[in-house]
Amino acid sequence: MQPHKLLLFFTALLALGQVACQKEVHSPLSGDGPTPDTLKNISVTALPGAARITYTLPDNAGILYVRADYENRPGIKREIKASFYNNSLVVDGFGDTLAHTINLYVVSRSERASRPVTISVKPLEPAVMTVFRSLVVREDFGGVNITFKNESKADIAIVTLTDDSLDIFGQTDIHYTSSPGSAYSLRGFTATKRAFGFFVKDRWGNQSDTLRGEYTPLYEKLMDKSKFREVDLPGDIGYGWGLPMPNLWNGIFSGYDMWHSADKLDGMPMWITFDMGVTAQLSRIGLWQRQQEGYLYAQNNLKQFEIWGAVNPPADGSWNNWTKLAEHTVVKPSNLPIGQVSQEDLDAAAAGEQMDIPLTAPRVRYIRVKILKTWTDGGYAANIAEMSFWGNDQ
Repeated sequence: MQPHKLLLFFTALLALGQVACQKEVHSPLSGDGPTPDTLKNISVTALPGAARITYTLPDNAGILYVRADYENRPGIKREIKASFYNNSLVVDGFGDTLAHTINLYVVSRSERASRPVTISVKPLEPAVMTVFRSLVVREDFGGVNITFKNESKADIAIVTLTDDSLDIFGQTDIHYTSSPGSAYSLRGFTATKRAFGFFVKDRWGNQSDTLRGEYTPLYEKLMDKSKFREVDLPGDIGYGWGLPMPNLWNGIFSGYDMWHSADKLDGMPMWITFDMGVTAQLSRIGLWQRQQEGYLYAQNNLKQFEIWGAVNPPADGSWNNWTKLAEHTVVKPSNLPIGQVSQEDLDAAAAGEQMDIPLTAPRVRYIRVKILKTWTDGGYAANIAEMSFWGNDQ
């Protein structure tokens, strides 16, 4: 290449480089541009364990977000950011109702922060306090029953403490919830007095005091299925496909060994009745669906049903003298379309549908399963793999 052409070539390259550099200068990454003004018209609304801060942004161009810096507990720093599209943010994570200092900044696209505006917020009682005060613990079959209220629907955990196999008092269960209120039971304990403790904590490390007490779990046993007998009352559905009712209590949870109804051409509901052979106060009931591939959460497996109990069912098959013990809807964990199942679905099906019976329920001997809906819309048949019952027959 001739010398004068080489000179022109390098001159052109230099010019291109200068243009590129000029374009980069027009879009600074950080540190350039004016410092934003501060927030105006700031107001505070106290929330449970939190506070909502409402404000007016300054008129500066290029604002990116508003930042709140504070400590929710001594030495624990938190930072909350809100887009410039918003006019408020929530500072949370407080475990008390004391005054807390908040520093508010306006930050530009070039990450230049305004001078801080310092305010004070006093949150309402946090959920760890209100839920703790609502705790009611009762003796239950094989353990204890815990009732709570969580009106703010906060994400909290209720921790249970008791002695382990080495008589060391420590954590035995954590119940995570955001429910506005509920009750649950802890089981697996013998019917002897033991110490329990309960406290509430949240995801920010806040923790309530500990509720302590001694409770004696109620006696509970698995009902002896060898005593179960089929009962055929007027109006009860028969069986089909050579799969009779005793398959419900033969201890086989998988395969083709199940109860299958006859066809009921006028559709649901349908019901069956059987005798447990003893009168008992039931504590919980387990029901398992047909486990075979292609049938889980599909076809004639139960989706919605009720379980009723009686001591002296009328011979005419009517519902007089019957008490509803449980109503249940089967939920597919994955919510995948029918025919598709996840490992979570498989695990849930293997564990069965577990239903707690209220402590106020009467003693019963006869069981009636009322089927309202299967996984086939408009279905006219149903199947159940196995059922188990726990309670006190003494």
